[in-house]
Amino acid sequence: MQVFTFNLNDAKTSKLIVTVSNVPPFFQATPALIHVPGGGFMFCSESDTTAIASRCMGKGFGVTCTYLYPVAKDYRFPQVVIDLIKSIKILRDHSKEWGINPRQIVISGNSAGAFICMTTGNLWNRPDIMEAAGCTGEEGKPDAMILGFGPMFCGQQTDDNIVYVPNGKLVGPQTPPAFFHHSRLDSLVSVYQTIAMLDAMERAKRPFAAYISSTGGHGETGAVNRIQAEDGTIGPCIDDWFEQAWRFLANQLGIPQIPQKMMQMPMPPMGEGDVPTMPPMMMSMPKVPEGSVPVKPEDMPLGQADNIHMPFNAGFFDKDFIEYE
Repeated sequence: MQVFTFNLNDAKTSKLIVTVSNVPPFFQATPALIHVPGGGFMFCSESDTTAIASRCMGKGFGVTCTYLYPVAKDYRFPQVVIDLIKSIKILRDHSKEWGINPRQIVISGNSAGAFICMTTGNLWNRPDIMEAAGCTGEEGKPDAMILGFGPMFCGQQTDDNIVYVPNGKLVGPQTPPAFFHHSRLDSLVSVYQTIAMLDAMERAKRPFAAYISSTGGHGETGAVNRIQAEDGTIGPCIDDWFEQAWRFLANQLGIPQIPQKMMQMPMPPMGEGDVPTMPPMMMSMPKVPEGSVPVKPEDMPLGQADNIHMPFNAGFFDKDFIEYE
């Protein structure tokens, strides 16, 4: 296993942490995952990737990544989208040496991270966005998305002001297939945020699937462990919906769900009295991709039903948004 960190800007406030578990020689190219953590645009943590990355690895994903975007005073839109597109391009640029199927790159996000993923899925082919990300075609296109409890209609900080981003209106033929998960009792980001996106995806005739829990608060559908509420009810966790999401991804991306047979190594011809021996295994030293740095261990009440216009953060609410188009 190899781990690399890519700095996505000169200030080193935006990073892609890549974990490559594929080992050459590659008999079959595998899907890859980039996860975008939550944190209210104020912080994000690499540990948010653990639950979904571990389950994706169990399904054969050979590369799993965390996109750590700038937060708080450094957060800027649409730069966070541009940097995620750059991250997708990095995986495609290194797909051969990491054993990735370049048509099976999945992005996932929780809460604020889900907003960044959804917006990336909607905007990846905008000429100005593509140019800023260094793309000329589909190098930065996500192939599918997993979106958890995100503020999909949300105010965003730009270099100059605050813009309101209506992801529902931005959905179109360019938007990748998406799986949504959310809790009905979420009091921080209303489930109506997800319901509105399901409506937008259906109107645009884009593939989608969803899991909505009848119990649980904000973030619980992405949790590793279940939480017991004060009234005794048991909340959801990732295990309630991941198999459903996996089948959705497999169907949309053409990922075989039947275990593949191990490739048989050819045996040399044997004469009488010969002792059978295994042929030497092909070994290759992994190359450190140019521009990356191996990671060291030491480095290691919003959205109510009648209000899907989310503020940028809990510190203020400005109804006079300039709408992003």
